Amino acid sequence: MVPDLHRERAGSLRDGVDHQDEPAGRGAIDPGAVAFRVGRSYERNMRATRLKRHDRVTRVLTPPLPGPTFRAAVRDVLDDYRMNRKRSLRDVERHVRLHLGPFFGRRRLAAITTGDVRRYVLRRQKEGARNATINRELAVLSRAFSLAIAAGTVPARPHVALLREDNARRGFFEAEEFEAVRRRLPPDLADFVSFLHLTGWRWRSEAARLRWTNVAFDAGEVRLEPGTTKTGEGRVFPFTADLRALFERRRAVARERERELGRVIPHVFTRPNGAPIGSFNKAWATAFRAAGVPGRVLHDFRRTAVRNLVRAGVPERVAMQLIGWKSRQMLDRYHIVNAGDLIDAAKKLDAAGPNGTPPRGCRASSPGPRPLRIIQKSV
Repeated sequence: MVPDLHRERAGSLRDGVDHQDEPAGRGAIDPGAVAFRVGRSYERNMRATRLKRHDRVTRVLTPPLPGPTFRAAVRDVLDDYRMNRKRSLRDVERHVRLHLGPFFGRRRLAAITTGDVRRYVLRRQKEGARNATINRELAVLSRAFSLAIAAGTVPARPHVALLREDNARRGFFEAEEFEAVRRRLPPDLADFVSFLHLTGWRWRSEAARLRWTNVAFDAGEVRLEPGTTKTGEGRVFPFTADLRALFERRRAVARERERELGRVIPHVFTRPNGAPIGSFNKAWATAFRAAGVPGRVLHDFRRTAVRNLVRAGVPERVAMQLIGWKSRQMLDRYHIVNAGDLIDAAKKLDAAGPNGTPPRGCRASSPGPRPLRIIQKSV
């Protein structure tokens, strides 16, 4: 009898597995176990497929944003300063080159944490930096985060806590101190500090950039155009006798140098080569040490000028307008008051007596207005 191969082959296929050549009895494969393993493999493959699909969707919806490095973010800050023509661009470049860049390096901006900022502050304090200087550097870091967040390359910023500042300088130049320093400076620098002593204008951004087009001899005034000052407002300072003599002396020097150099000298305060006056730290330090007044800075001329104006009886509002202060808080910050008011206060205290009451026969001034006296004329 011929065997039915098709029936035997079909009978040997159970659960999708060929059992034709498997021996019966001990060692035979359990069909139930095979089905369990096949089902578990199927579930594992399906789970892996779902995870892959989820990962693909996640990558499409939320692409990874590594964000810019610190150096790239700082370049955006410098470009922002250049576009807005901020005068502190040079200071920002120095902060980045000397301190911020070496510390944060090429780190991703998103990887900078609040702890990193604290460690930077501690390092700068150990180096002897003042709180005001550290705050200016932290402002650059905060600006980098602001621009990156606006561009959508960084989701958030760390907390950047500023330090408490107590840098209100109280240096003033008395007349004899100023003359002692001025005599020890070269003629060009002596004229420059004389202008600062008279006007109190900012030395780097205003006085050093002063041009002859800003000086009007006929009108008797020197002016700064709107947009050229720190506050953005224009300013006018009328000539005094000393100021007119100073400008006439500088005009003679400029004409002589124009003949020697064969070109126009546009700036008022220049060096012998015709270049405008820049930093002169070494000459300044040598002069004030020789004069016996160490620790003086050029910014002391602003406080000295406004104090001299107030002492001369110029109203505080006018004095602030002449030197370029917008808020009266600057007067309070440097404790600038009218000496005449202090003398009047001392006289009133003497007149009040030991108990704070005016002596008999002395009439205390009333803070309010006097009542009107109505005089009727007879017809």
